[in-house]
Amino acid sequence: MYVNIPVRRCAVLLCLLAGIGTHCFAQTLPLKQAIDMTLQHYPSLKVKNTISNAAAAHTTDVKHEWWPNLKLVEEATVGTDNGVYGSYFPMSIIPSTSGGIRDANSLQAVSGNVGMAQLQWEVYNFGLYKVRKDEARQQQQVAGADAGITANDLTVSVIQDYLSMLEYYNLMRIQADNIERTRSVSKAVTSIVLHGLKPGVDSAIAAAELSKARLNYIDFQNGYNKVRMHLAILTGLDSTAIVPDTLYDKGLPQILLAQSDTATVEQTHPALVYYNALLTQNQKHEQVIRKTAMPKVMVLAAGWARGSSINSNDEYQNLASGFGYNRYNYLAGIGITYNVADIFHTRDKMREQYLRTRAAANQLESSHALLDNQLNQARVNIHTAVDKLNEMPAQLNAARAAAAQKMALYKGGLTNIIDVTNALYVLNRAENDLIQTRHDAWQSLFMEAFATNTIQVLVQQLEAARGQ
Repeated sequence: MYVNIPVRRCAVLLCLLAGIGTHCFAQTLPLKQAIDMTLQHYPSLKVKNTISNAAAAHTTDVKHEWWPNLKLVEEATVGTDNGVYGSYFPMSIIPSTSGGIRDANSLQAVSGNVGMAQLQWEVYNFGLYKVRKDEARQQQQVAGADAGITANDLTVSVIQDYLSMLEYYNLMRIQADNIERTRSVSKAVTSIVLHGLKPGVDSAIAAAELSKARLNYIDFQNGYNKVRMHLAILTGLDSTAIVPDTLYDKGLPQILLAQSDTATVEQTHPALVYYNALLTQNQKHEQVIRKTAMPKVMVLAAGWARGSSINSNDEYQNLASGFGYNRYNYLAGIGITYNVADIFHTRDKMREQYLRTRAAANQLESSHALLDNQLNQARVNIHTAVDKLNEMPAQLNAARAAAAQKMALYKGGLTNIIDVTNALYVLNRAENDLIQTRHDAWQSLFMEAFATNTIQVLVQQLEAARGQ
C-alpha cells in the first residue's frame, strides 16, 4: 500500500538526494543567478569580448590610415667617390655616387653626410579610405555579435544543465519515495512469509524489487552529479554549493497558461544579428576590393641637406669638413599611380568575394528558417505538455489506488506478489512520467524563448513565479 513518509525521514532523504552530505541544507541556486555568474566567469566569453575590443582598436587604426607618412633620415659616410656617366635602377641595394667623374679611380677617402625629411601622403584614392573605415566598423560589429552569440549559447547551456539537474533531483526524490514504499512492502511480505501464509519466494521477489529501486536511485544520482559538475564549471562555483530550486515547478502551470502563439522570430535574435553583420561585412569587402583597383593621388615633398669633404673644385679636404651641411634642397610634387594590369586580378578577387557574400546570405536565410522551425516545434510541444499535465493527475491517482488495493488484496491472500510489484512499478512509472512531462514542458518553453529571443523575459517570469 502507499506509505506516508514521516517528516524527519523526508529531511534525511532530501539530504541524500542532493548528494552533499553535511551540506544538505545548503542554499538553492536560482536559475538567474546561475546565468549571471556564468556570463561573468566563463573564459570563452571573456575571449570573445577581448576580440571585440581588439576590433574596436582596429577601427581606430584604420581611421588613422589617412594620415601622411613623414620620415626623417640622417646619414654620415666615409668612402671613395668614383663615378661614370649613365643610368641604372637602384634596386634598393646599390649605393648612390654623385660626382667623382674622373679619368681614373681614386682610393682616397671622402667623408659626407645627408639629412632629409620626406613627406608622402595619399590624399585621394576615390573613396578607398571611406570603404575601409566602413569595413572596419562592420568587422567590429561582427566581433560584438559573435560575443553576443557566445553569451546566448552559454545561457542556453546553463538552462539545459539546470533543467536536467532539476529533473534528476526530482527523479531522485521520487525514487527515494519508491524505495520507502518498496521497503514497507518488503517488510510486510517478510512478516506474512514468516507466519507461513505465503511462500518464501515472495520475500525474495520483494527484496529484489527493493534492490532494483536502490540501483535506479544510484543511476539518477550519478546523472545528477554529472550535470551539477558541468554547471559548476560554467558558473565557477563549488559543485557542492549547487542545488536546484524546486519552487520553479510550482509556477509552471501559470507560465504555460500565459503563453501565446503571437511571438515571431525577430531580426534582433543574436544568431540573426551575427549572420546579418557577417553578410554586411562581406558586402563591404566587395567595395574595398573594387576601390583598391582605382588610381591613387599622392602628395610628395622632401627637404634635404648634404655635406662633403670634396669642395666645388673637386679638391679633397680634411675628412672632418665633410660632416657639416653645405648644400640645401627641397622638392615637392603631386603623383598619380594606377596599376592597369591589376584590373584582371581585381576581377578574380571580386568573383571570389561575390561567392563568399552569397554564402553569408544563404547562412542568414538558413538560420532564420531553423529558428522558425524551432519556434513551431516548441509551440507544438508546449500544447502537448499542457494536455499531458492535465491528464497526469488521473494517471497518478489511479496508480496510487491500484498499488494500495493490490497490497490489501495480497494481505488478504487474494493476489500474488507479482501483481503487487507490477502495481508498484505502475505507480513509480506514473510519478516518473510526471517529472518527465514537466521537464519536457520546461524544455519547450525555453526552446520557444530561444527562437523568439525572449530567454531573459522568461527567466524574469520564473523568478516572479518563484517569489510568489
